Amino acid sequence: MIEQYYNRFNAADNHEQILFRADRVLQSAELNEIQSAATARLQGVSDALFKDGDVIRDARVRIDPDSGASSCEAGAIYIRGAVRGLAARELKVATVGSATIGVYLKDSVVTELEAPGLRNPAAGTRGHQEPGAARQKTVAVWGAAGDGQSGEFYPVYLIDDGVLRAKEAPPNLDGVTQALARYDRDSSGGSYVVGGLKVAAAADVNGAQVYTVSEGRARVNGFGVNLATGRRLVYPAKPDLRNIEQEPHVSSGPAAQRVTLDRAPLGSLTSVYLTQQKSATMTRGGYTGGADTLPDTAIVQIVAVNQGGTINANGDGFVGGTTYVAGSGGGASYKLSAGAVDWGGSGVEPATNSTYQVIYQCNVAVTPSAVDDTGFSVTGAVAGTQVLVSYTQKLPRIDRLCLDADGALVWIKGVAADANPRAPAVPEALLALASVQQGWRASRVVLNDGVRVVPMQDLANINTRMDFLATLIAQQTLKSDAANRDTALKKGIFVDPFLNDDVRDQGVKQSAAIVGGKLTLPVAATPNAPGGDVAAPASLKFTLATVLSQPMRTTTMKVNPYAAFDGLPATVALTPAIDRWTDVDTTWSSPLTTRIVTGSGVLTQTSSSTINNLLSTSSQVQEKLRQIPVLFSISGFGPNEALDSVSFDGIVVTPTA
Repeated sequence: MIEQYYNRFNAADNHEQILFRADRVLQSAELNEIQSAATARLQGVSDALFKDGDVIRDARVRIDPDSGASSCEAGAIYIRGAVRGLAARELKVATVGSATIGVYLKDSVVTELEAPGLRNPAAGTRGHQEPGAARQKTVAVWGAAGDGQSGEFYPVYLIDDGVLRAKEAPPNLDGVTQALARYDRDSSGGSYVVGGLKVAAAADVNGAQVYTVSEGRARVNGFGVNLATGRRLVYPAKPDLRNIEQEPHVSSGPAAQRVTLDRAPLGSLTSVYLTQQKSATMTRGGYTGGADTLPDTAIVQIVAVNQGGTINANGDGFVGGTTYVAGSGGGASYKLSAGAVDWGGSGVEPATNSTYQVIYQCNVAVTPSAVDDTGFSVTGAVAGTQVLVSYTQKLPRIDRLCLDADGALVWIKGVAADANPRAPAVPEALLALASVQQGWRASRVVLNDGVRVVPMQDLANINTRMDFLATLIAQQTLKSDAANRDTALKKGIFVDPFLNDDVRDQGVKQSAAIVGGKLTLPVAATPNAPGGDVAAPASLKFTLATVLSQPMRTTTMKVNPYAAFDGLPATVALTPAIDRWTDVDTTWSSPLTTRIVTGSGVLTQTSSSTINNLLSTSSQVQEKLRQIPVLFSISGFGPNEALDSVSFDGIVVTPTA
C-alpha cells in the first residue's frame, strides 16, 4: 500500500480472479489488485524468457579504459517484468578493479497536483474537474553501482579494469540453456573455442605486460560466450625471485671485462666484490717491531714493500730502493696481520717515522656498468682472482590465460622452476586460451594452445591424407616384400632361410613342412567332433547310500484315473544330437604341422612371439550342409503299441525290422 492507495494483492494467496457481486460496493483496493494480478501474471511468463538486465534494443556502452569515461546509449532493457526505455547518459567508472553499470528504477506517484490534466474531463457532469485516480510513474535511468542515486539498482554490464565483459544476448532460457550445457559437457567436454579469441603480446606499459585477445566465440563449461570486440588486457606479472649469494667468476685482468651470470635473467644486483691491487705510502711507527695499518679493509695479501724505489710498469713490484722480505721465518721483515703490515720479524725494517711504499690486494665493492638481463661489466679486478656476485634471479614459469562462463578473462599463475617449468592445471569451469612462457626477457612466447573446434572440411582433409598415407605404406610394404623375395635369387644362388613358405615353388605340390626354421616331414590331421565317443551323460562310479527314507505308507491312488491328459510322449535320442565341424582348407602343410609339433611338446622353443594382423573379415550363409549319418533311438512306448511311421525332417526313416 502506497499512502492511501490500498492494494492487498499477494501472489501467495493464489487468487485467480476478482469476482464482483451486484449487491456489494466497489472498493478501490479491488481495482488496484486487478492491475497487480495482471502484472504478476505477465511477469511470470516474461521472466521465463528474459532476466533483469537483458538488453532488448541498442543500449550499448563504450568505455575509455584510461579515463573511465563511459558513454551509455539510448535503448531498451528488460527490468522487473517490463521493457524499459532509457535515455542516453554519460558516466564515469573506476578503471582499476571491478565496476558495474546498470539501471536505476525510480518510482513516484503523480496526482492532479503535479498533473492537472488528470482531473475529470467530462464536462456537464457532477464530477467535472474533480480529482480522480493517481498514477504510479516508473523512470529508468543509467547509473553506476554506488554512485549515490535514488531508486532500485539493476546491474546490466560488468567491467573489469576498464574493459566490458561479454554479455549473452537474450532470450536466455535457463532450462534450455542448462540442458544444452549439460549435453555439451557430456558430448564434447563443454569447453572449446568456436572461432577467434587469438591471444597476442603487445608492448609493455610501465612495467606491466599487455596482451590483446581478438573477438570470437567459445563455449565454457557448456555455456556460450561471445566477445563482440577485441580485448586489451594489462597483466601486472611479477616474477618469482631466487637469491644467489657470492657467485664466483674468474677475472681476466684489470681491463674492462664482461661478467656473464650463471643464472639469468637478472632480477637485481645485491653486491659485486672483486680483488683490486692498490699501492699506498705508509709512515713507519714510532717504535721498532710495531704494525702499520693499511688504508683499506678486507686485505687479501701484501704484494711488495719497498723504501726508496719506484713502482714498475706492471704495478706488481718496485725498481730500485730497498725491498723487504715477507714471511714469518728467519730473515723475514714483515707479514700481513689483521689488515696491517706487521714488522715483528727478525729482518730489517724501515726507520721509525720514515715513509715507505706498499703494494697490496684487497676485496672491494664496486658498481658495475652495462647491466642487463645476462650480466654486467667491471674494471680493475686482478687477473686470476674471483669476482663475487650476489643477485636475484627471475625464475621462469608458465602462466595461462583463461576465459570463464561470464566472459571474464582470468589468469592462472604457474609454479616457477629453475628448469622445465610446468603449465598449471585449468579448472573445469574455465577455458584455457593461451599459455605464456614467462622467461622475463624482452620477448615472450605466447602459445595459443586452447582447444578449438575442428571444421568438418578439415576432418575430411585429414581422412584424405590418412588414406593417402595408408596407400603409401601399402606400396612401400609391397616393395619391401618384393625386394626380400628377390634376395633369394640374386647371382643365380637359391637361398631359402626356412622362415616361411614365401620362396617355395607355388606350382609344385610341396610335401614337406617348415617348422621353426627347419624343413621337416608334414603331419596330417583330421578334425573330429568333440564328444563323439560319449553316447550319454556319464559320471564316476558310485555306490548309493541311504541318507533319508520313508518306508511307511497308507494307501495307493491313481494319478490319472479319468485320463484327463495324454500320456508322456516317447523319448527320441539322436547321435550326434548337435553337429559342430571345422573345415580346414590347407594349401601348405607348414601351419598345421607347426601347430601339432609345438603344441604336443615334440619341439620346444625358448621364446616365441605372435602378431595377429586382421586384414579383412567377411561372413556368408553356408550354401549346403554336410551329410553325416545320424543314429536315433526311440523309447517310452507301451506294450503291444505299434508304430505307423517315423520321419526325421520330413524324411521317412521307419525301421524295417
